[in-house]
Formats: sequence, structure tokens, C-alpha cells
Amino acid sequence: MSGPAPWRGDGPSPVWPPSEGPSQPLSEPAAADGIEPREQRGALLRLALVVIGGLIAARLGGALDTVLIVLALLLMIVLHEFGHFVTAKLAGMKVSEFFVGFGPRLWAVQKGETTYGIKALPLGGYCRILGMTSAEVVAPADEGRAYRNRPTWRRLTVAFAGSFMHFLLAFVLLVVLFVGPGDIGNIITNPSASTPIGAVDGFTTGASPAEQAGLRPGDRILAVNGKHFASWDQLTQYLRARPGRVVRLTIDRAGHTLNLTPVRLADGSKVVVVGQGSPPDSKPTGLLGIEGGPVRFGFVGSVEHSGHAFGSIAVSSVVALGNVVGNFGGYFHMLQNQKAADSPHAERFVSPVGVVVLAHKAAQIGWSEVLYLLILINIFIGIFNLVPLLPLDGGHVAIALYEKVQSLRTRRPYHADVNKLAPILYAVLAVLAFYAISSLFLDLRDVIG
Repeated sequence: MSGPAPWRGDGPSPVWPPSEGPSQPLSEPAAADGIEPREQRGALLRLALVVIGGLIAARLGGALDTVLIVLALLLMIVLHEFGHFVTAKLAGMKVSEFFVGFGPRLWAVQKGETTYGIKALPLGGYCRILGMTSAEVVAPADEGRAYRNRPTWRRLTVAFAGSFMHFLLAFVLLVVLFVGPGDIGNIITNPSASTPIGAVDGFTTGASPAEQAGLRPGDRILAVNGKHFASWDQLTQYLRARPGRVVRLTIDRAGHTLNLTPVRLADGSKVVVVGQGSPPDSKPTGLLGIEGGPVRFGFVGSVEHSGHAFGSIAVSSVVALGNVVGNFGGYFHMLQNQKAADSPHAERFVSPVGVVVLAHKAAQIGWSEVLYLLILINIFIGIFNLVPLLPLDGGHVAIALYEKVQSLRTRRPYHADVNKLAPILYAVLAVLAFYAISSLFLDLRDVIG
């Protein structure tokens, strides 16, 4: 997601709507509903059969990779709630429910004071923590274990835990990306000139200069005619400016420096690369016949670069989010004009439908793009949930800090009256609903079109 999130039209995009943290969903039952164990086992078996059947159908239909990515997104949301669950338990708060999914209950089991289970709609998950606000009625026996009565640092830990899980997942996936399949230019847009060669091209008329020189995938070009380059772009520009000229290549192959036999560059306007139907260029340009490979590092280097990449994506996410929220005029124009919505520079939210489309495209490109998509979604959801407004996690953070300041000022426990925040809450919910519905409209319009 290139302006990682909200989405720019030329890259992967964030999921919408994001998780809403530990706050419980509306109209969910407060206690176990007394389903018989045999019925529960039967419901769980039926669910398992449906999942297995769906995976088989996806495999036969060639969409298994896409389905697995969507399941990974679901798992990310569940892990968000698991972060709230674990920190609440450690803080001594009472967690009455932890469920995967929403809607009708398919299976549930009571362990201690907590009911664990699965519901019919696999759209995320939730955990119910008692006493999240001053307006919630809590039994006197549980009042001491209510969220609102725990120390401020404990409350902040619980509120931050969901976003922390997303940030942790994103960092781990960044390390996996740099160690494993490598970045293909999404994060490091200007790789060094010593980036490994990804492929050596052949020409329909014979061997390319790269093949004549003996270049292999994985080689690193250290110098051309004794000249070193800071980036892959500088290297390619140097070669493109020399059609028909002889060049001497110095490379690194498996840690050994080699000077290859000088070769004459081809003219990119007069040759055809195998697999392509026309010359790569319309003007005379120097062509060696190589393609840049993915950027990889060792484990230590991957950790270092992951930190830098995480910070860069996070800053871009905040900026892009501000651009979307602050550009109502442009957003309404996208709703009226499909070309504007599909522009490479358009910034907007993407609905679950759009995410499935992006997941399918990422799966077709390869693991690098899949990991990149998951990284951007995790970072965006983590940041979005810290916006200091209810019902998001950031709203609970803001209330906890405000109550702490007031308690210090008055020298006695203070609980904010959340009923006074109801107009703001309803306004936020209305805005979230607007973006959810409008993003779904934009994505359905693209799919239908």
C-alpha cells in the first residue's frame, strides 16, 4: 500500500473497517446460552466441514492462495483481540467472553469465568472486558475487577495491546520479507547497484550481452568500466546511455570478485527479448539483458532495515489517513467519477471486497507482494485504532489519561461521565459507517465494471 493506508490506487491497501479493540459489540449476549455439548460438537463439526469444503472449492477454482490470505487477515484481527484478552487477564480484570466471529453462536465452552467460542460470521472477533466505561452496570462483587477501577497503567496496557499486536506482526513480517522472498521495490524503491540480478534475458536473435559475458542470476554488479554506482537506477541509466558500446563488468559471485570478458551492449530499439513481442525501447538505448532481483539481507540486516521500513510506512500511513479525512471534496468526487477513484494518486479506504481483490492480485505476483500487503494492513489498523475517539482503542486511552489527570488534580478517584460523550460517539460511528458504505460502493463499482 504505497501511500500505505489509506490506499493509493497504485498499491495494496488497508482493510476496512478496522478492529475496534476491547469494546464489546452491540447486541451480543452477555452469558453462555446453554447449548448442549452434543449440539456444540455437531455445530463445530459442521463448521469444520464447511471450512474444509470451502478450501477444496477454492483449490479447484484456483483461488486457494487468495482464500488463505483472507484467512490470514481474519487471524490478524483475532490476534488483536487476543492482545486485549491476555493483558486484561494479567491485569486482574474480568473477561467474560472471548469469541471468534460475530452473529449466531456455533460453539462455546466455559473455562473458569470466561466463555470461549466461535460464531457464524467470520468477520473478526471480540473479547468482553467488564466495566470498560463508567456507564456500564457491573455487579458489586466484580466492581474491583472492572477495567475502569484498575490502575491507569494497567488500563493503558490493555488499550494499547491490540495495536501492539499489529505492530509486532508487521515487524516480524518485514523481517521475514527481507530474509526470505525479498522486497521487490515496494518498500526499498531505490535498491543499491549491488542488488542481486534476478534474471538474465535472452534475445530472439541470439545470446544477449549478459549471456555472452556469463552473468548468472544472483550475481551482483560491483562496477562497469571501473565505475561504481550508488543505486540500481544509476547503473541502468549508465548502460542505457551507451548502445553499441563495449563495457567491462566487475561482479560479485558467491563472495568472489570476478572481472568478466568485455561485451558490447545491444541496442534496445533493435532487439526483442524472449517472451516479449516487441523491442523494449523505441529509441536507441544500451541493453545488457538483465533484470533486478528482490532486495534481501541477512538476519541482522533485515532487523535493522525492518525498523527503518516500519517507521517510513507508519509516517506515510498517518499522512495518508489525514489526507483522506481532510479531503471530503476529493472523496465525494471519487464517488461520482470512477476515473478519479481509480487514479494512481487517489487516496481512499478499501472495503473487505476491495481487500479480497488486492489479495488475489498479490497472490498472483508472489510472496513478496503478499507479505507487503499484510504488513501495510497491520500497520494501518494499528495506527487507526489509536485515534483518540470512542469506540476505538485510542478513545479508551484518552479517557484513561484524562481520568488520571483529574484524579491527581482533585486527589480522589475520578471517572469521566461517558454519557456526555454520546454525541461525539454517535458522530464518529456515523463517519465510520459513511466510509464503510462508500468504500464498499467504490469497490463494488470497480468489480462490476
